[in-house]
Amino acid sequence: MTTCARCGHDLGVGRFCLNCGHPVGEPVPAGEPLLVSPDDAPLPDQAATEVPPWAPWAVGALLVVILFAVLSSCLGGDDEDEPRGESATRTSERTAPRAVDLTSTLEVTAPPAAPATTDLDGRLVDYDPSHMLDATPSTAWRTAGDASGETISFTLSEPSTIRRVGILNGYAKQVPSGSGLVNWYPHNRRITAVEWAFDDGTVVRQDLREKAKLQRLTIDPVTTSTVQLRLLAVTPPGAGVLGRDYTAISDVLVAGTPAA
Repeated sequence: MTTCARCGHDLGVGRFCLNCGHPVGEPVPAGEPLLVSPDDAPLPDQAATEVPPWAPWAVGALLVVILFAVLSSCLGGDDEDEPRGESATRTSERTAPRAVDLTSTLEVTAPPAAPATTDLDGRLVDYDPSHMLDATPSTAWRTAGDASGETISFTLSEPSTIRRVGILNGYAKQVPSGSGLVNWYPHNRRITAVEWAFDDGTVVRQDLREKAKLQRLTIDPVTTSTVQLRLLAVTPPGAGVLGRDYTAISDVLVAGTPAA
């Protein structure tokens, strides 16, 4: 006999099974259950652990969705500061040539500028309309009172296809005073809505936040030689002793490409 009558384990040297202790050669007493070696135990039901055939496809689809969400988050648009015009389309944006800044080439005609003043730091400051074209927030065109209803005209050096416009809608200068800085933006009037008009009759409205930064607007391409900026609404002047009853624009943006 080479295996234990009780558990079926291979027998070694000695009178007792090394696995269960049953005497070698002795029959198993009636009524005592046979022991089964762990190696011979039945396998669990295969159906209970088998992976469904559709599972790999479901996992793959889930990974694609997660990857798309991550890429969308990383590559999303920058349009909090650059809302699109109402008629602009993504198709035109994808196929359009890259717009270049044409602002410095513009000629500007604006309502009369306010007289020059001496700032808090003792420096004389002028408010010529050309300051709207210099990309310097600390300079500005400024005119007395509420300028809503006024129009500022820009002439391009050559007919161009315009794709983006923008405006810094107040006087964004900060000037040293005492131990700190005075921010002139909230103390002057701020423009809250404008319209951009072009030679072919296209008119695009831009609503503006009270935020001392250039606010851009992407539009459907329009070919023109002039751009009209109409001021639709402005805020009251700033409160307190530093309040100034002037409407101001620190910078504008006109971007596009020369017409073919």
